[in-house]
Amino acid sequence: MKTPLVSIIIPTLGRETLYPLISKLLKQKVNFEYEIVLIPQVKLKKNKLKNSKIKIHFEELGKGFAYYRNIGIQKSKGEILAFIDDDELPMNNNWLEQLVNPIITSNEDAVTAGVKIKLGEGYITDSISLLGFPGGGAVGFKTMWHVTKENYTEHLCSGNLGIKKNIIEKIGSFENSLKSGSEDVNLADKLIQNKIKLKYNEEATVYHISRKGFFKFIKWNFLRGKSAAEYIKTQKSKTKVSGRLASSKKILKKTLKTKYFIGVLFMMFNQYLFQTLGLLYGRIKK
Repeated sequence: MKTPLVSIIIPTLGRETLYPLISKLLKQKVNFEYEIVLIPQVKLKKNKLKNSKIKIHFEELGKGFAYYRNIGIQKSKGEILAFIDDDELPMNNNWLEQLVNPIITSNEDAVTAGVKIKLGEGYITDSISLLGFPGGGAVGFKTMWHVTKENYTEHLCSGNLGIKKNIIEKIGSFENSLKSGSEDVNLADKLIQNKIKLKYNEEATVYHISRKGFFKFIKWNFLRGKSAAEYIKTQKSKTKVSGRLASSKKILKKTLKTKYFIGVLFMMFNQYLFQTLGLLYGRIKK
């Protein structure tokens, strides 16, 4: 049986974290062929990207992650697509196999895993990481989102996702109009609507750099609120709102007897405040 080609798609702003990621990807231990499809919006250090597996397709700034991921899909040659972000790093040399193998061997249509953020970066930074974003952050995917006993979920991490290309062709790709975010929520909804199961494989979890700086945190959550306004144009979801409240309770319970509780409570308040302001701004602008 012919093994499929896997395309690893990485939109990138050329951050320094990209190059350790590429180095780690080139060391992946797999029994199938793969290519690395880079979608940069700035100039890259090409001397660090000299490998026949790497394909570079430059795009202009400011079009949103959904657009760049879609360009990656268009440019990819693989039957299976694997998404990872340029501020992430596989925990080992088996990440790609762990993400893709359920698709190859068990005929799963899509596989996702979360990200892990290490603590010890300072009180404010750690408190932000404990809010569970992105992909579970320092509290873990299963604290943030429901996973069944059979390891299926309805939430996907667009920075750690494996999916058959023909599934994307069937349900439609990421929504280009969601320039500020929520493209992962939209794609997960499409999977659900088409009754396509999303497998969760914890072994494929990757590291993510921590988000530093209170003002950057505020800006990020304002954009998330704005993206929610864009998302509401496509579909309202009460279950996702209730799910977020449930995960917030779990986070507070998990940090209650730790030194981070006050910091997490303060950051959570600001998280919801600036997401609400971003949402209102997005609705008014609409």
